[in-house]
Amino acid sequence: MLVDYHTHPLGHMDREITKDNIREFLESGIEKGIKEIGFTDHNRYYKSFNFKLIEEVAGEYPDIQVKKGIEMDYTPGKEEEIEKFLKQFELDYVIGSIHYIGDWMFDHPDYKDEYDNWDIKELYKEYFNYVKGAAESGLFNILGHLDLIKVFGFKVEGDISDIITPILEVIAQEDLTIEINTNGMNKPAKEFYPSRQILELAYGLGIKVTTSSDAHNAQRVGENLTKVRELLLDIGYKEVATFKEKNRIMVKL
Repeated sequence: MLVDYHTHPLGHMDREITKDNIREFLESGIEKGIKEIGFTDHNRYYKSFNFKLIEEVAGEYPDIQVKKGIEMDYTPGKEEEIEKFLKQFELDYVIGSIHYIGDWMFDHPDYKDEYDNWDIKELYKEYFNYVKGAAESGLFNILGHLDLIKVFGFKVEGDISDIITPILEVIAQEDLTIEINTNGMNKPAKEFYPSRQILELAYGLGIKVTTSSDAHNAQRVGENLTKVRELLLDIGYKEVATFKEKNRIMVKL
């Protein structure tokens, strides 16, 4: 079953969400064969959230299940604030993501030059230490685009299992789900998040996965998810995670 658990009807704008906007996402998902879609706008646009309207429009489309979520930035030391913020909403799941290291928004092209100030392996260690904190926080159901740090193509040469394996062991211990996010194909990284190497390590540790496009416009809903399914089956996965009211439900790929 194809599911797209990471989409952004609000995109990167703090704007009013409309019925037509929601319909465009749902119709695009149906066209791509998506059976479940999750709306997970960034927490920074919370003033524009309208889950009631999403539920209303979802009733018009019985062929696709709509789930309510948020993509939440994780900041070390802000766990209590994040927990309080999330309690405002009745959600099916929360995606925890790292977009900042300190005050550096490392995935924004305007700030790409900062990579030049880092040893890349040390940067990866720092980034994945943030991921570890997110995994241990107990705040999230899904960890988003696990190796986003490669967004601009800066990669550690060779095997990174020494960096990633301890983090995956924490994710496995916490029984968290990770997403396979196709948006990396649209970036200089030119591969899914996370890499096949990471997915193979995750599979070996029994980590559950879900699938997502990270679509910020309706046209990208479901993008490359059939390829993701083929990849997962090739690795050995037979199921993907779905969620309802924070409960994980595994379904056949």
